[in-house]
Amino acid sequence: MPYIESRCVAGKTVEIEKYYTSMYKKKGLKREQKKEITKEEQKKVNSRQAEKKLRRLLNANFQGGDFHLVLDYRKEDRPKSNEELKEHARKYLRELRKEYKKLGLELKYVHVMEIGSKGAMHHHLVINSIDTKILARLWKYGRVHVNLLDESGQYKKLASYLMKYTDRVRGTEEQIQSKRWNSSRNLIHPEPIKRIITTKSWYREEAKDVKGYYIDKETIDKRIHEFTGYPYFTYTLVKMERRRET
Repeated sequence: MPYIESRCVAGKTVEIEKYYTSMYKKKGLKREQKKEITKEEQKKVNSRQAEKKLRRLLNANFQGGDFHLVLDYRKEDRPKSNEELKEHARKYLRELRKEYKKLGLELKYVHVMEIGSKGAMHHHLVINSIDTKILARLWKYGRVHVNLLDESGQYKKLASYLMKYTDRVRGTEEQIQSKRWNSSRNLIHPEPIKRIITTKSWYREEAKDVKGYYIDKETIDKRIHEFTGYPYFTYTLVKMERRRET
C-alpha cells in the first residue's frame, strides 16, 4: 500500500523517514488502537520534534572546526536579572558580528542560555570558526570554553545536549528564552522532500546502504507513531570522508 518517504538533506547527513498516513488507507494494514495522549507524552513528542529541528539546523550550517562555546560568569559578575543575562548575550553577539565583518566573514550562530540548579549562569553558542583570541577578548564576565566540532557533520549529540536544559525549564518560571534557542537569520533551514511510494507490499523496515554514505546505527528507530497508530521508521545516512591520497 502507498506510504510516505521523507528525505531531509542537512549538510553531510540525509535523514530518511517512512510512515503511513490516514490519507491512504487500505485493508490489511493493522493499526494500533489510538489512545488519548497525556500531557507528559505530548511534551515528549514536542521535545523530539524540536530536537530534530535543531539537529538538522546544526548539521546544515556548521562543520568540523567550527565551535561550541560555553561562556561562563565569575560569581561576582553574574547578572542580577534574566534581562541583564540576555543583554550580555546581545552585546557579545553584536561585537562579535563586527569582528567577523572586519575579516570579510559573516557570523552564524545558535544560542541557548542556561541557569544551573545552583544558580550558575552561562551561554551556549554554536558559531562558525574565528580566531579564539577574539572570542576571549570580547567576553568580559568570565571564561570562554571552546569545543571544536568534529568532522563527521553529524551533531545529533550536541543537539540533544542543548535540548536537555530547555526541556527541563520549558513552560516553567525558570524559562529564560521565549524560544528553545535563538539563531542568526542567515542560517539554512533544511526542508524535507516527501514523496508517495506506491507499492503492493508494505515498506521494509530496514536501513539501506547508499554509496558514499554510512548508516548511523544509533539513529535507527522503529516504532508505532503516537498520533497515527501506524508503523513509523527512520534512520540517518552520513557522508563518508574521502581519504586523501599520499
